[in-house]
Amino acid sequence: MFVERDGRWTRTPSEHFKDCGYCTKTTIADVRGAIEGRTHRLAVTSKDLNPEDADEGSAVDATEVDPYFFDDGYTLAAATGFARVWEGAETLSRFLQTEKGRLDPGVRVVELGAGVGACGLIAACGGAHVALTDVAPVVEDVVRRNIAQNALGEATERAAWPNAFRVGCGSATRATLDWTSPIPDRPFGALDASSLYDADVLIAAECVWLRDLVAPFVDTASTLLKGGVGKLILCVRDRSTSDDPASGKAFAHTSEVIRAFTTAGCVVEELHREDSREDFGKEIFIFSVRAAARRERDEAS
Repeated sequence: MFVERDGRWTRTPSEHFKDCGYCTKTTIADVRGAIEGRTHRLAVTSKDLNPEDADEGSAVDATEVDPYFFDDGYTLAAATGFARVWEGAETLSRFLQTEKGRLDPGVRVVELGAGVGACGLIAACGGAHVALTDVAPVVEDVVRRNIAQNALGEATERAAWPNAFRVGCGSATRATLDWTSPIPDRPFGALDASSLYDADVLIAAECVWLRDLVAPFVDTASTLLKGGVGKLILCVRDRSTSDDPASGKAFAHTSEVIRAFTTAGCVVEELHREDSREDFGKEIFIFSVRAAARRERDEAS
């Protein structure tokens, strides 16, 4: 079951019990590249949280323990990165293929909280050079696998990140980035001086759905923006029931995210808004976030 060539992600029949040690499902999208309108087929594999058609008697039980549960930096929030292409990621994936959202070919991108890597791989297909980042268990499992299954060989372009593989018209690599820790000086290895500050653009989707994630995410993103990265394209899928921070609710309201970036010295501009197809009455937003000083310099020039 595949989609029309509009970049929507469509689940295929689950492919269970691969060598990753848990049930998986695969999702497909056709993406138009930057060269001569060429279309590339992407596939991403994620953890199947509801393996109803799991083979009876398989070596991997449908209620298996998460193999990364006790790893450093691995949290319940991080565990969702294995789970699926979330609605906000679908929205950002489509936006990155529109005239308004398309990134310039050759641009250097860092995806924050990549999860299964859907948005970063979409950007790579369009011609960007993308570093997909997340906590180590996610990066070394699902991100590594999804880059590998879409790789067309080693990337040789000068603008590509270290250890990158060609994906579509661009390239993709991976790096560990934990928002609760300092940004690493050498994310691609001790012998490589490349820095995440070398990025032109940050992208992120569904990264601030919990209130507890807002502060570390905003701190990491704003630090990179103030350090020279041009902008963040951020997709927020609002799951809150109240915009009152004192209400004790776990889910962050979109207004809280905007306030946090403003307090951190950034300027937030709304680029796109649409209704959620999964949660009636909720909305999905895409914002451009820049460091205030960078915004002023850009306007002056």
